[in-house]
Amino acid sequence: MTSSGGVRPDTVGSGHSLHWLCGMFLLFLLAAQAVAAESKPPPSIGPHSSYALSTYFASLHNAGPELSLPEAIALSDQFDDAVSQSISATNFGLTRDEVWLHLEFTTQEAVPERWLLEVGHASLDRVDLYFAEQGGEYQHQHAGDLLPFNAKALPHRHHLFELQLQPSKRYSLYLRVSSQGTLSVPVTLWQPDALWANDQYSYSFLSLYYGLAAGLLIYNLFLFFSLREKLYVIYVAFVAFLALGQAGLAGLVGQFLSPNSALLTHLSPTASVSLAGLFGAIFVQRFLAGTPRRLKMHWVMPALGTVYALTFLCTLFVSYFYAALVVNITSLLFALTALAMGAAALYRRQPGARFFVLAWISLLISILVMALHNLGVLPSNAFTANALLFGSAAEMLLLSLALADRINGIQLAQDRAQQEALTVNREMLVALRENERLLESRVAERTLALEAANSQLTLSKRLLEQQANHDALTGLANRKLLTDRLQGATLRAKRNDSSFALMMIDLDWFKAINDQHGHQAGDRVLIEVANRLKASLRDVDTVARVGGDEFVLVIESVSNHEALAVIRHKLQQVVLQPIHLSGDLWVSVGMSIGVAMFPDDAQDIDLLFTLADRAMYSSKPVHPVNAR
Repeated sequence: MTSSGGVRPDTVGSGHSLHWLCGMFLLFLLAAQAVAAESKPPPSIGPHSSYALSTYFASLHNAGPELSLPEAIALSDQFDDAVSQSISATNFGLTRDEVWLHLEFTTQEAVPERWLLEVGHASLDRVDLYFAEQGGEYQHQHAGDLLPFNAKALPHRHHLFELQLQPSKRYSLYLRVSSQGTLSVPVTLWQPDALWANDQYSYSFLSLYYGLAAGLLIYNLFLFFSLREKLYVIYVAFVAFLALGQAGLAGLVGQFLSPNSALLTHLSPTASVSLAGLFGAIFVQRFLAGTPRRLKMHWVMPALGTVYALTFLCTLFVSYFYAALVVNITSLLFALTALAMGAAALYRRQPGARFFVLAWISLLISILVMALHNLGVLPSNAFTANALLFGSAAEMLLLSLALADRINGIQLAQDRAQQEALTVNREMLVALRENERLLESRVAERTLALEAANSQLTLSKRLLEQQANHDALTGLANRKLLTDRLQGATLRAKRNDSSFALMMIDLDWFKAINDQHGHQAGDRVLIEVANRLKASLRDVDTVARVGGDEFVLVIESVSNHEALAVIRHKLQQVVLQPIHLSGDLWVSVGMSIGVAMFPDDAQDIDLLFTLADRAMYSSKPVHPVNAR
């Protein structure tokens, strides 16, 4: 148990890590200052293998039209020697000025003849060297990332110029430098073998970096295809573009990816870092899940991602300079925000938060050093120029560990949840078995009741259908059903090119039976007549009651009037048969019949009714009621 004022064990380790990293950062800055402070200009160039020249230059900033060499020489009294006293040396940060650098040096008696002058910042747009023995004519050499790699006089990832030195001479050197990105001009004079040996060391380090990046890419791609977790492919995109940005800063894009084109070489540093920031913002948002929302910062990473996307477009279509300025500031804000969110996630013991925080502390330190270097605050040396390389390598490795830790944490949580679910399931299974028999009996009872209810419902439905479509007294079709039958008969007649008869019937002397014997007797007559009519016709024919003693018959497939006459006579004979009411009381009714044929007489149903009705009334006889 821990007291309320105790310190959580996981935060102790994180605190120690934070203090260690902060301490290392301070030592790093002090070391950078010491490098600049201890640098002293040599009296002359001798037999040593290399000479760092950055702190010897005088500088001139030109914000106006481009100067020629004679114009720059004419302004020699305006060159500023303060650069040699500055900690940032020849690092001028983000500036759109054209910068001229001037240096005069002497050679010793034992100086080698062939030298290579290296400007060790690959992303400079233009570098012009003017070199001459004192009093002699200046020789001009040109370099820069706007020049394709294959067009360089000396194939190297940095900008190289070849110098021929003679013993005991005095030389003058001018450099004209301009760039839309960071204008850093670290200058070193090398003997060729020494430069080659230094390159071996540099390329070995770069190989380790890109080997690490490639390994992480392959590993996380494998995890993505195995787990189908989008977070891994987002991380892969982040690492890929971050590595491409580093390659652009190191001059490797032009050397290996686009030796014949300068466009990708020129754009790759800022464009790649912008895309890396975009995918990094997406990664942080998804990795930390609910943490940004708890902090009410759920909008921050999408906003930063949007800025990175706009910066990428600005790099391609608007202004490289402003894009470089924005990407440096945005990257610093991004690292700080991600670190704050990671600290909150660590406090809540979110899986993977430990490595996430360490990763972003590493990246934050490297971004801070890079930004201060790019803004001209820190000098350009092996530490500051490659800060992002060191920091991004540590960050990539730690983020991979964070992903693994996160997956492990999620898996452990899932295992616990499964165990808890199994326990609950066992308890529920016991309860279910205890209630199973009771439930089965209740289900059986409910099933019987449901079947009875369904039967009653079916019966009720049939009764409703019967009432809706049939006459309540006789059970014959009513007007509604008659209308449906007539529509069907019409369609069949048209389809089969056949005919049907519409027969209207009105009972003769029915009113007298009602008046003499009452309505019950009349109802019995109507029922009997309905039964006789229905029994005399086919099932396909329709017998409907449409009024008190009015009936309508639809007789389908009648070929001619002769056949219809036979049917009519049959119906009259059937209906005229005496009807027994009660005791020895018998009555007889006749019927008046009107017929219309479809389509011979009419093709309209209403007109058929009209014709049949007229025929029916014209056929009515005058005859007394036959009752006994």
